[in-house]
Amino acid sequence: MDFFFYIMVIVVVSIAADTFNKTRKARVEELRLKIEQEKLAIQRLELEMKRDEDKLDHHGF
Repeated sequence: MDFFFYIMVIVVVSIAADTFNKTRKARVEELRLKIEQEKLAIQRLELEMKRDEDKLDHHGF
């Protein structure tokens, strides 16, 4: 009887650990995507600033 109880405890702990790892991996991926979005937003702003600067240079300011 004790043997099956220990097996069930091991199974439950394994499932819980697997779920925790999957959740953590999903969170890491979510943060990675957010960082990538922020990088792209910065690049877009830099390009807009460059474009505005070029317009000002073209008009002689």
